[in-house]
Amino acid sequence: MVAIHEKIVAQLEHRKLKKRDLARALSVSPQTATDICKGRSAITLPHLRNLVAYFGLRADFWLDDQKLLPEPSDRTGAATLPTATYQSGPDHSGQHHAESPHPLDQPRFLQRIRSLVGEHAKDFTARNPDLTDAERKLLGLSVSGSGTIGRVGGSTS
Repeated sequence: MVAIHEKIVAQLEHRKLKKRDLARALSVSPQTATDICKGRSAITLPHLRNLVAYFGLRADFWLDDQKLLPEPSDRTGAATLPTATYQSGPDHSGQHHAESPHPLDQPRFLQRIRSLVGEHAKDFTARNPDLTDAERKLLGLSVSGSGTIGRVGGSTS
């Protein structure tokens, strides 16, 4: 079983990034980034969103405990800070890279996240009991009368 923190470390090494880069991407302190990389600190929903956007890898890649490295189908097509254009220093190649729109601004991406969370809603809400109403609504979890999805008519057989 592959843990998310192992995937994060693998991506940092592959892209030659540092934990401080991860800290900036996740909007956490450097110590929290270190704790995440060592598996001592949990990944929250905002962290997952930022991982997806920063590395350009779909949420289901991060949640899949069977693979350490991404496949081409795991890519979103856009990373907010790809290695070649990361803002920690000048790009000495002299090349300019056009970046795609931020993945969180794309309705299709949000729908994929909602779908994934919806498929695992019970486990997801159990692991994240501190979700705000706004987060629940964004994820499509604030629907009242849960448990009725997929029923046709009023049969109880």
